[in-house]
Amino acid sequence: MSSYVDSVLAEGEQVVYRASISRWKFFWSYFIGSVLVLAAVVAFVAAGNQSTQSLGLAAVPLAIGLVVILSAVIRRKTTELVLTDRRIIAKRGLVSRNTVEINLNKVESLHVNQTLMGRMFNYGDVTVVGTGASLEPLLGISSPLELRKRIGTAPRAG
Repeated sequence: MSSYVDSVLAEGEQVVYRASISRWKFFWSYFIGSVLVLAAVVAFVAAGNQSTQSLGLAAVPLAIGLVVILSAVIRRKTTELVLTDRRIIAKRGLVSRNTVEINLNKVESLHVNQTLMGRMFNYGDVTVVGTGASLEPLLGISSPLELRKRIGTAPRAG
């Protein structure tokens, strides 16, 4: 299955850089989901596997934990951020889709915000400010300084 960005590229337009959402942005989702899954396993084992009630008690945190983890994975995999030789394209969503595009010749500035953890694990928030409008902040981008460098060196059409 091709990506959304690949399906909307204009003729002759080429991808310069593909950014992704950092796994660290979803740390708490992965952590809480894992704790719930572990709690379900411990509850099932501690109950001695003796009744369907113990299975029922273990199923609830297991289901919630798996939903939390799966939700984070889907959000990460269905977010695309691409720099082409003509524009920046950001797409989010699986069932419903939210897309934003800005032509490179309309980009005025780029803001990168990194917390201490973001600097340690190389992720941060990027906001592209354009003429008359700006992209909403792109949260938790892996290697945000590389994205900034690529946008700064991308050829400007027109």
